[in-house]
Amino acid sequence: MKKNNFYPGVAGKATFGAAIIFFVAGSLMLTGCTKSASDEVKPTTMATAPDFSQSFSSTGTTGGFYWQCYYTSGSASITQGSAGNFSATYSNVGDVVVGKGYNPGSAGTRGYNVGALSGSYNSVGIYGWTTSPLIEYYVTEFGSVASGSVINTISSDGHNYNFYKHQQISQPSIQGTATFWQYLDNWGGSTKGANHTITMANHINNWKSHGGQGFGTFNYQILALEAYNNKSGSINATIW
Repeated sequence: MKKNNFYPGVAGKATFGAAIIFFVAGSLMLTGCTKSASDEVKPTTMATAPDFSQSFSSTGTTGGFYWQCYYTSGSASITQGSAGNFSATYSNVGDVVVGKGYNPGSAGTRGYNVGALSGSYNSVGIYGWTTSPLIEYYVTEFGSVASGSVINTISSDGHNYNFYKHQQISQPSIQGTATFWQYLDNWGGSTKGANHTITMANHINNWKSHGGQGFGTFNYQILALEAYNNKSGSINATIW
Protein backbone atom coordinates (compact mmCIF):
# COMPACT_ATOMS: atom_id res chain seq x y z
CA MET A 1 0.00 0.00 0.00
CA LYS A 2 1.02 3.58 -0.37
CA LYS A 3 -0.29 7.07 0.36
CA ASN A 4 1.02 6.85 3.91
CA ASN A 5 2.85 9.17 6.25
CA PHE A 6 5.15 6.25 7.04
CA TYR A 7 6.20 3.22 5.08
CA PRO A 8 6.12 0.08 7.20
CA GLY A 9 3.91 -2.79 6.01
CA VAL A 10 0.90 -5.35 6.67
CA ALA A 11 1.57 -13.33 22.44
CA GLY A 12 3.01 -16.91 27.41
CA LYS A 13 6.05 -15.27 28.66
CA ALA A 14 9.40 -16.81 29.63
CA THR A 15 12.04 -15.20 31.84
CA PHE A 16 15.68 -15.79 30.99
CA GLY A 17 17.64 -13.65 33.49
CA ALA A 18 20.63 -11.69 32.27
CA ALA A 19 22.17 -14.34 30.01
CA ILE A 20 22.15 -13.53 26.31
CA ILE A 21 19.84 -15.73 24.28
CA PHE A 22 21.55 -17.10 21.23
CA PHE A 23 20.04 -19.58 18.83
CA VAL A 24 17.72 -21.97 20.65
CA ALA A 25 18.57 -25.62 20.28
CA GLY A 26 15.95 -28.18 19.39
CA SER A 27 14.04 -29.46 16.43
CA LEU A 28 13.58 -27.07 13.53
CA MET A 29 10.69 -26.87 11.09
CA LEU A 30 11.05 -25.11 7.74
CA THR A 31 7.84 -23.52 6.51
CA GLY A 32 7.68 -22.01 3.05
CA CYS A 33 4.98 -19.43 2.55
CA THR A 34 2.21 -20.88 0.45
CA LYS A 35 -0.39 -19.04 -1.57
CA SER A 36 -3.48 -18.36 0.50
CA ALA A 37 -6.83 -16.68 0.04
CA SER A 38 -7.44 -16.41 3.79
CA ASP A 39 -8.05 -13.08 5.46
CA GLU A 40 -4.79 -13.55 7.37
CA VAL A 41 -3.13 -11.81 4.41
CA LYS A 42 -0.95 -9.03 5.75
CA PRO A 43 -1.40 -5.61 4.17
CA THR A 44 1.66 -3.56 3.55
CA THR A 45 2.34 0.15 3.49
CA MET A 46 5.02 0.93 0.98
CA ALA A 47 6.45 3.68 -1.16
CA THR A 48 5.70 1.42 -4.14
CA ALA A 49 2.49 -0.59 -4.06
CA PRO A 50 2.98 -4.39 -4.02
CA ASP A 51 1.47 -6.72 -6.60
CA PHE A 52 -1.29 -8.31 -4.52
CA SER A 53 -2.04 -10.76 -7.35
CA GLN A 54 1.23 -12.41 -6.28
CA SER A 55 0.69 -12.49 -2.50
CA PHE A 56 1.58 -15.56 -0.47
CA SER A 57 0.72 -16.18 3.16
CA SER A 58 1.05 -18.93 5.75
CA THR A 59 0.37 -18.89 9.48
CA GLY A 60 0.33 -21.44 12.25
CA THR A 61 1.14 -22.30 15.84
CA THR A 62 4.02 -24.28 17.32
CA GLY A 63 4.88 -24.82 20.98
CA GLY A 64 2.26 -22.32 22.07
CA PHE A 65 3.58 -19.58 19.76
CA TYR A 66 1.88 -18.09 16.71
CA TRP A 67 3.84 -17.42 13.53
CA GLN A 68 3.26 -15.67 10.20
CA CYS A 69 5.09 -15.63 6.88
CA TYR A 70 3.66 -13.24 4.29
CA TYR A 71 5.21 -11.90 1.13
CA THR A 72 4.38 -10.42 -2.26
CA SER A 73 6.59 -11.60 -5.12
CA GLY A 74 10.08 -12.99 -4.67
CA SER A 75 10.41 -15.75 -2.07
CA ALA A 76 10.46 -16.18 1.70
CA SER A 77 10.47 -18.97 4.27
CA ILE A 78 10.44 -19.34 8.05
CA THR A 79 12.15 -22.00 10.17
CA GLN A 80 10.71 -22.75 13.61
CA GLY A 81 13.10 -23.16 16.52
CA SER A 82 12.22 -24.06 20.10
CA ALA A 83 9.72 -21.91 21.99
CA GLY A 84 9.75 -18.34 20.59
CA ASN A 85 12.81 -18.77 18.36
CA PHE A 86 12.58 -18.53 14.57
CA SER A 87 14.74 -17.82 11.57
CA ALA A 88 13.66 -16.55 8.17
CA THR A 89 15.15 -15.85 4.78
CA TYR A 90 13.76 -13.77 1.93
CA SER A 91 14.88 -12.87 -1.56
CA ASN A 92 13.83 -10.08 -3.94
CA VAL A 93 10.53 -9.57 -2.14
CA GLY A 94 7.95 -6.99 -3.07
CA ASP A 95 7.13 -7.01 0.63
CA VAL A 96 7.67 -9.56 3.42
CA VAL A 97 6.33 -9.62 6.97
CA VAL A 98 7.58 -12.66 8.84
CA GLY A 99 7.82 -13.42 12.54
CA LYS A 100 6.63 -15.18 15.65
CA GLY A 101 4.74 -14.30 18.81
CA TYR A 102 1.28 -14.67 20.26
CA ASN A 103 -2.35 -14.86 19.28
CA PRO A 104 -3.94 -13.02 20.91
CA GLY A 105 -1.43 -10.38 21.94
CA SER A 106 -1.49 -8.47 25.20
CA ALA A 107 -0.35 -5.31 26.97
CA GLY A 108 2.29 -7.33 28.83
CA THR A 109 6.05 -6.90 28.66
CA ARG A 110 7.79 -8.56 25.72
CA GLY A 111 11.38 -9.70 25.70
CA TYR A 112 13.34 -10.35 22.54
CA ASN A 113 16.80 -11.11 21.22
CA VAL A 114 17.78 -10.67 17.57
CA GLY A 115 20.78 -12.97 17.30
CA ALA A 116 21.40 -12.44 13.60
CA LEU A 117 20.18 -9.89 11.07
CA SER A 118 21.75 -9.62 7.63
CA GLY A 119 21.05 -8.25 4.18
CA SER A 120 18.62 -5.36 3.77
CA TYR A 121 15.40 -4.74 5.68
CA ASN A 122 13.11 -1.91 6.68
CA SER A 123 11.82 -2.68 10.17
CA VAL A 124 12.15 -5.21 12.98
CA GLY A 125 9.97 -4.98 16.08
CA ILE A 126 6.57 -5.77 17.53
CA TYR A 127 3.78 -5.91 14.98
CA GLY A 128 0.09 -6.61 15.61
CA TRP A 129 -3.58 -5.91 15.11
CA THR A 130 -6.65 -5.08 17.16
CA THR A 131 -10.31 -5.27 16.23
CA SER A 132 -13.21 -2.99 17.25
CA PRO A 133 -11.58 -0.70 16.29
CA LEU A 134 -9.43 -2.25 13.60
CA ILE A 135 -5.87 -0.98 14.18
CA GLU A 136 -2.53 -2.12 12.78
CA TYR A 137 0.35 -1.24 15.11
CA TYR A 138 4.14 -1.31 15.27
CA VAL A 139 6.88 -0.80 17.85
CA THR A 140 9.98 -0.51 15.66
CA GLU A 141 13.23 -1.58 17.35
CA PHE A 142 15.52 -1.86 14.29
CA GLY A 143 15.26 0.44 11.29
CA SER A 144 13.62 3.79 10.77
CA VAL A 145 10.77 3.65 8.31
CA ALA A 146 8.63 6.52 9.58
CA SER A 147 8.06 9.91 8.01
CA GLY A 148 5.54 12.67 8.44
CA SER A 149 4.49 14.50 11.58
CA VAL A 150 5.27 13.16 15.04
CA ILE A 151 2.18 12.98 17.26
CA ASN A 152 4.29 12.89 20.42
CA THR A 153 7.35 11.20 21.92
CA ILE A 154 7.31 8.69 24.78
CA SER A 155 10.11 7.29 26.89
CA SER A 156 9.97 3.54 27.50
CA ASP A 157 12.59 0.96 28.51
CA GLY A 158 15.32 3.58 28.35
CA HIS A 159 14.56 4.77 24.82
CA ASN A 160 12.61 7.59 23.18
CA TYR A 161 9.98 6.54 20.63
CA ASN A 162 8.31 8.89 18.17
CA PHE A 163 4.61 8.16 17.66
CA TYR A 164 3.16 8.41 14.15
CA LYS A 165 -0.33 7.52 12.86
CA HIS A 166 -1.95 7.19 9.47
CA GLN A 167 -5.34 6.16 8.12
CA GLN A 168 -5.52 3.40 5.52
CA ILE A 169 -8.56 3.65 3.26
CA SER A 170 -9.94 0.53 1.53
CA GLN A 171 -6.77 -1.50 2.04
CA PRO A 172 -6.21 -5.20 2.85
CA SER A 173 -6.45 -6.12 6.51
CA ILE A 174 -7.16 -9.09 8.78
CA GLN A 175 -10.84 -8.34 8.11
CA GLY A 176 -10.51 -8.12 4.34
CA THR A 177 -10.50 -4.79 2.51
CA ALA A 178 -11.19 -2.13 5.12
CA THR A 179 -10.48 1.38 6.33
CA PHE A 180 -8.37 1.41 9.49
CA TRP A 181 -5.69 3.29 11.40
CA GLN A 182 -2.02 2.45 11.71
CA TYR A 183 -0.06 3.34 14.85
CA LEU A 184 3.75 3.35 14.80
CA ASP A 185 6.18 3.94 17.66
CA ASN A 186 9.64 4.27 16.12
CA TRP A 187 12.95 4.01 17.98
CA GLY A 188 15.15 1.94 15.68
CA GLY A 189 18.35 1.88 17.72
CA SER A 190 18.38 -1.68 19.05
CA THR A 191 21.38 -4.04 18.98
CA LYS A 192 21.89 -7.65 17.94
CA GLY A 193 22.88 -10.46 20.28
CA ALA A 194 21.48 -8.97 23.49
CA ASN A 195 18.26 -9.28 25.46
CA HIS A 196 15.86 -6.33 25.19
CA THR A 197 12.50 -5.44 26.73
CA ILE A 198 9.41 -3.77 25.28
CA THR A 199 6.84 -2.65 27.84
CA MET A 200 3.78 -2.79 25.61
CA ALA A 201 1.53 -1.12 28.19
CA ASN A 202 3.51 2.12 27.83
CA HIS A 203 2.91 2.21 24.08
CA ILE A 204 -0.72 1.16 24.28
CA ASN A 205 -1.56 3.70 26.98
CA ASN A 206 0.00 6.45 24.87
CA TRP A 207 -1.92 5.32 21.79
CA LYS A 208 -5.14 5.35 23.80
CA SER A 209 -4.41 8.85 25.10
CA HIS A 210 -3.05 10.45 21.91
CA GLY A 211 -4.08 8.24 19.00
CA GLY A 212 -7.63 9.53 18.74
CA GLN A 213 -9.08 6.14 17.78
CA GLY A 214 -8.71 4.27 21.05
CA PHE A 215 -7.41 0.71 21.05
CA GLY A 216 -9.37 -2.45 20.39
CA THR A 217 -9.42 -6.16 21.24
CA PHE A 218 -6.10 -7.90 20.69
CA ASN A 219 -5.59 -10.06 17.63
CA TYR A 220 -2.12 -11.47 16.92
CA GLN A 221 1.10 -9.80 18.10
CA ILE A 222 4.50 -10.93 16.79
CA LEU A 223 8.16 -10.00 16.67
CA ALA A 224 8.34 -9.35 12.94
CA LEU A 225 10.76 -8.36 10.23
CA GLU A 226 9.47 -6.34 7.31
CA ALA A 227 11.37 -5.68 4.09
CA TYR A 228 10.11 -4.32 0.79
CA ASN A 229 11.15 -3.01 -2.62
CA ASN A 230 13.05 -6.13 -3.75
CA LYS A 231 15.19 -6.57 -0.65
CA SER A 232 16.89 -9.82 0.37
CA GLY A 233 18.22 -10.97 3.74
CA SER A 234 17.75 -13.15 6.80
CA ILE A 235 17.02 -13.03 10.53
CA ASN A 236 17.29 -15.30 13.56
CA ALA A 237 15.41 -14.02 16.60
CA THR A 238 13.60 -15.04 19.77
CA ILE A 239 10.58 -13.55 21.51
CA TRP A 240 9.33 -14.35 25.02
